[in-house]
Amino acid sequence: MKNPPFVRVADVPGEFREPPRTSKLLLAPKFGGVKNISMGMNITEVGSMIPDHAHEEAEEVLFLISGRAKIVIEGEGEWEIGPETAFYSPVGVTHRVENIGDEPLKLIWVYYPALPAHRS
Repeated sequence: MKNPPFVRVADVPGEFREPPRTSKLLLAPKFGGVKNISMGMNITEVGSMIPDHAHEEAEEVLFLISGRAKIVIEGEGEWEIGPETAFYSPVGVTHRVENIGDEPLKLIWVYYPALPAHRS
């Protein structure tokens, strides 16, 4: 095996995005090993958000590690959640995640199938 079957978050610099947040792609087909899914971490600054967006080709599951969030899923509703909570966004449904706490929001996301940008 050329690459180890693991990655340390600290070893991934991530991509800074606006509104202020950093996205780290951790496991994906383009890195080898993983074939059909992609997984990463998002760190969203206090008062910031992952803005409205939809994934037309993939389901997304998320797991909130730390912080407090408001999740809004189009046509479904909005909820305030805390650490150690998993949630789901269906294919093609607009959703957003807002940091409503007083610390950076850390969450893990997984796409199935992997997003096109995660495949190559």
